[in-house]
Amino acid sequence: MRGRIIRLTVALAAGFAVLLVQLTNLGFVSAEGLRNHELNTRAAAAAVGNPRGAIISADGEVLALPIGHDDTGRRLLRAYPHGPLYAHTVGYLGPTAGASGIERSYDSELSGTATGIAVQELADLFTDSGRVGDVVLTLNHGVQLTARAALGDRDGAVVVIDPATGAVIAMWSRPSFDPDALVSPAPGAVRAGARLPVARAYQRHYALTADESFGTAGAEFLEGARRKPGSTGIDLPGEPDGAEPDGSGDDAPVRLTPLQLAVAAASIANEGMRMRPHVVHRVDSRSTEGEPSAPDTSVESAPRDAGRLFETAGTAGLLARMTAAAQQAAISLAPTEGVALPAAIAAGRLGDPSDTDTRTGSWAVLLAPADAPTVAVAVLIEPDATLDIGNGRGGGTLATMIAATAAEAALALRAVPESDLP
Repeated sequence: MRGRIIRLTVALAAGFAVLLVQLTNLGFVSAEGLRNHELNTRAAAAAVGNPRGAIISADGEVLALPIGHDDTGRRLLRAYPHGPLYAHTVGYLGPTAGASGIERSYDSELSGTATGIAVQELADLFTDSGRVGDVVLTLNHGVQLTARAALGDRDGAVVVIDPATGAVIAMWSRPSFDPDALVSPAPGAVRAGARLPVARAYQRHYALTADESFGTAGAEFLEGARRKPGSTGIDLPGEPDGAEPDGSGDDAPVRLTPLQLAVAAASIANEGMRMRPHVVHRVDSRSTEGEPSAPDTSVESAPRDAGRLFETAGTAGLLARMTAAAQQAAISLAPTEGVALPAAIAAGRLGDPSDTDTRTGSWAVLLAPADAPTVAVAVLIEPDATLDIGNGRGGGTLATMIAATAAEAALALRAVPESDLP
C-alpha cells in the first residue's frame, strides 16, 4: 500500500513538473512565436476597426485605406482599393482570416503601438498618444501595373529591383487573390489557414537550367546565384529559408525563387555585393486626426548589404557576356530621353535540360542600361503548352521580352527629375 502511494506521488509530481515546463514554454519561450503565428487570428480580430495607418505606394497610391470609425461610431474594416494587385505584398487584415504581408510584419507600426510611434515625448508615457503609422512602400504603382500587364494571363512572377539600394520597385505574382474577400466578419468568411495562392515571387523555388543558345552567360549567372541559396531577408513574412540544388553535380538544376534571381542580377550591377531587398521605404507617424499626407515624424529604411555573391573581378566580364547575349537575342529597350539603351540578359528554362516535355517554363534576368545598370529585373513563367520552345532558346525569348517591358517602365522613372516625382 505504501509503495503504491509513493509511486502515485512520484507520478503526480512528474506530471506537475511536465505541466509547469509546458506552461513556462507557452507563456515565455514560445509566446512571441505563437502570438505572431499566421494561424493566430486573435490579434488581427482585436485590431479590426481600431485606428490604423494606411499603406501607400512610392508614388502616393493608397494600397490599404486607413481605418477607424465612421460618423456614427461604427467600426470600419480594412479595404484594399487595388484588390489582387498588391495582395502578396500588402497582405490582409481580417477578424477570421488573420493577417499577412505588410499588415502582419508591420502591425505594431500601423496600429501605433510601436515605441517610436506611440512615444515621441515624455507625456506619451502616461497617455494614449493617438498616433498611427503610415507605411510607405518602395513599390511604384505604374511599374507594378506594367509588370502585371506584361505577364498577362500566364502564371509566374515579375520582380524589379534597384541594385544600389535593394528597393523593390515592383513585385507581381500570378495567380493572386482578392484581400477584400478575406476581411469580412460574416459567417462563412475565409478563415486563417485557408488555401491561398503562394507568392510566386518570393515563396516558391523553381528548378532552373541555363539556355546555351545565349552563350555562357546563363550558366555563369546560375553558378554564382547558387552560392547563396538561402533567404534574401526581405521584410515580408513567409520567405522560405532556402533550397539546395536539385540532385548533385555542377549540371544539376538550381532551385531559386524569382526574388533570389533578381537579387543575384542586382549584385552583378553592384560589383558582386548583394543588397538586402526591402519593400518598405519609410514609416510616417501621424495623429489619428490628421491626414496621411501630414506626418509628425518619418523613419526611413536604410539600405543594407547582405554579403558578397560574385567576385568583383568577374562581374565586368559576366556583364559583358550578358550584354552580348542581349544583342544576340535582339533585346533592346525603348529610347529614354531619345537614346536607345542596351540591356544585359541571362535566360533559361525550368526543369532538367534533358526533359522533352513541350510544357516547359522559362526564366530571365535583365540589367539596364548595360553599361551602368540602375534596374534589375527577374521574370519566371511557369510551364505552359503555348510557349514556343522550338526556336533554340528554351522558351526564354518571351521571358526576356517581359523583362524588357518592366525595365522600360522602371527606367522611365529615372528620366523624370526627382523634384517632379510625387
